[in-house]
Formats: sequence, structure tokens, C-alpha cells
Amino acid sequence: MGNTVRTSTQPLALGAPSRRRFLAGMVGLPAAVLAACAPGESGTQSSGGAAAKLVELRTHARAGAEKDGYFKNIEAFNKQYEGKYKATYEPVTGDLYQGQETQMAAGTIGDVHYAHQSNIKMQEYAVRGVALALDPFIAKDKSFKYGDWPQRSQEAMKVVDNKVYALPVRGQVAWQFIYWNRDMLKKASVPEPTPNWTHDDLLTNAKRVQQAIGSSTEGFYPVGYSWGSFETAVANVRRFNGEVFNPANGAGTKATLDSAQCQQAIKWFYDNIKSGVFGPRGHGQAQFAEGKMAFYFGRLAGERGGIANAVKQNFEWTFDIAPKGPTGRRAGFLSIDTQQVNSATKSREGAWELLKWITNKQSGINLAMQPDGSLTPGFRKDVYCSDTLLNDNRFPKSGMKANCDNIDNPEGYTYPANFRLTQPGAIQEIMNKYLNDIADLKQEPTPAVMKELNTEVQKIMDMPRL
Repeated sequence: MGNTVRTSTQPLALGAPSRRRFLAGMVGLPAAVLAACAPGESGTQSSGGAAAKLVELRTHARAGAEKDGYFKNIEAFNKQYEGKYKATYEPVTGDLYQGQETQMAAGTIGDVHYAHQSNIKMQEYAVRGVALALDPFIAKDKSFKYGDWPQRSQEAMKVVDNKVYALPVRGQVAWQFIYWNRDMLKKASVPEPTPNWTHDDLLTNAKRVQQAIGSSTEGFYPVGYSWGSFETAVANVRRFNGEVFNPANGAGTKATLDSAQCQQAIKWFYDNIKSGVFGPRGHGQAQFAEGKMAFYFGRLAGERGGIANAVKQNFEWTFDIAPKGPTGRRAGFLSIDTQQVNSATKSREGAWELLKWITNKQSGINLAMQPDGSLTPGFRKDVYCSDTLLNDNRFPKSGMKANCDNIDNPEGYTYPANFRLTQPGAIQEIMNKYLNDIADLKQEPTPAVMKELNTEVQKIMDMPRL
């Protein structure tokens, strides 16, 4: 799960087939045609008892986020199935979905592909026939336990026609953590955050740091925060007990961004940005590592590796669960990354075995133990709370225990019922237009502005399902 690419909606490069043309072209294609246009098995089992040929498989994920863990997982798979299957991990550089969809259109996609749920790619690939329904495999495979994942994760995999089109490869209740510069707080005689901190505690102590440190550090802002995606917006308004959609969890049909709670939440950020307590929305890991922020608020536990590599030995830092909002709610967004069996595979059984492997317990642990990239674990309690993660000596035990506890956080997954979220002109684009202008202080989040935003979002929600 990566940390920064899940909401990408960039168009394909000039000259490449567009996503819309690709998706439209995939609709209605028979399975035989799909299977004929992509690589899969290097051979099939011979008749008459002859030895089966080695089945070659290919899988994709993000080059910048998965890295070491995926290579280890594929190496382990090949060792386990030596002589039967040989898998290759082909990382996608740049925009993951641009890369994958270009290969899908060209007929060169692998047997297993990546699909975030939070940006609706899992759903898109399912409704367009790009991903296979896994229910027949699950029903037949007696060694497979769908119950290894939390119940709400199991339910989230069935949001398309109550069928399972993917398995969770990573996951988290996102935007739930706070990082801080321990050396800076000590120098300013400011206490460190505790799990009992509230928003008021954060602001009070951020201002104390600003008074003690800010005047001597050019470009210093005491607090950095999360902004600029649908799921960060959900988490931010939930801190004030607001919701972007109604129903609050599952398939949303009504936009509620003009509620009093949502207005209060966005106004809270706006006021603190305007006062200089919160930094510009673009301030992140780099500024934290340069000592230009004291607190990095509402972030992902999985980015701890990136922060460690950015900070190096510049100062001592740590992380823990984020402060509580005014109603006592910490908020968050159930964000699950998945892998799917591509419908063009020539070896469905082999692709299923590979999918099971890269989503199993040890594979989930390997992702969290990478030296860099995303350290978001496999979304299973036996991964999150494994001794390996809890005793990862690169990070404080308190932070890793908070990460373990996060697997049981009740915050849910919300999405538009018609799946129109990240496509060009859809909900994400509209929300960014308004919310980025607010964060950039180009407009104030007045009731009229929030009503206008809500009306535009509702228009999209009233359209037919993809």
C-alpha cells in the first residue's frame, strides 16, 4: 500500500492507447480472445503421462514501493514450485496504472496485476472484465482460507456484484499516525505526543515549538499534514465526525461534504494553514528530514522506512498513533491494495497459486521488512502483530505496537456506488479542484463554497455505474 501513487489519474503518454479506449475496448471481449493476446504458460502438460512443461508466470507491482519484498516473495514461490512454475516479478516504473494499462491494451500484461481498491482500480478491472472472479478457485481450493483476512477486508473484496475479484496484498487504516522530531521538541522544552493527545494538544505544543524554533529556521512550519487525495479527505473530515458520503461505509449514494462536521474540519485546516502553524500542502518527508517541521500529522505507518532513509542521522525521531479529534475520533480510511488474476492469463491455475503466495503471511511480512519503499504489511493480523514486525529494531516498539493495534481499527471503506472516483472528470478531480484551492488559501471554505463542492460531487454520483 503503498504511500503516494494510489490516486494517480494521469493520462497515458502521447501515442499510447488511452485508458478510456482501453477500457471500452475490453468490454465484452470473450475470454478466448483475451487469453490469446497475452503471455502465460510456456508449455502445457503433455498427454499420455509425459512430464509437464514448466509454466512461466509474470506479475506486476510498483517499482518504487514494493522493491525488495516482492523479489523475495517471487524467489520463495519459485523455490517452492521448482520444476512446475517459474514466476517473474516485473516492476512498473513511473505511473503504475499507465504502465499496466498500456500493457493490457498491447496484450503483454502479466498473469497477476496490481490494483488499489482506494482508487477504484480493483473495481474498474472487475467490471471491465480485466480481472477474473476468484470465487470458483476459493470454493475448490481446500487449502485456502479466506478467513485469514479481517471480516471487513473480506467484505471489501466483494463490492462488485458480491464476487471476489482480488486478494489483499497490503492494507491499513490509513492516515492514522503522527511522526515527530524528538530532538526539536526537547530543545523547545515541549512534551512529546502521547496516545491521549487531542487536536488542541497538538496545536498548543506546535505553537510553542514555533515560538522557540520557528524564527531561527527559514521556511519552518511546526506541522505537516495529509492532503490531496480522496482518502485523505475522508480521514480529515472523519476526525470531526464528518463523512464524505452517505452511507458512511460501503457504497455511498449521497454526497455530504456540506455537512456542519465537514465544514468544521476543512475550516480547521484552512485556519491553521493561514496562521502558519500548518505548512503548505506540499510539505512532506523532505521538509521533515531537513528539520523544517516538528510534527508530521495524519500520516501512514508504512512510510516509516521512507522517513528513516530521508532523515538518516540528522536527528532522533519517532512515531505513534495520531491525536484524537474534537469528538474523540482518530478517524482514518480503510485502504486496501490488492492483486488480481488477469483474465488474459494462459494458466489460471498457475496464476491462482502465484496470487495465493504473494498474499500469504510470510509475503506480507517481507513487504513490511523492506529496506525502503512502502513498509505497509499484508492486511492480516498474523502479519501486523507478528513477532517479526513487533520486534523490528529499526523502529520504536511503541510505534510498531500502535501499528499492530491499527489492524483492529473500526474505520471503514467508503466509495461512490457507481465507482466514478478517479477517472478523468470524476469525483477525485472535483474534490481536488476545491480542496487544493482551500489549502493554498485561494478560497475560504465558506458554507456556500462547500455546498457548491457537494453539488458538483453529487452530479457525478447520480450517473450510472461504470
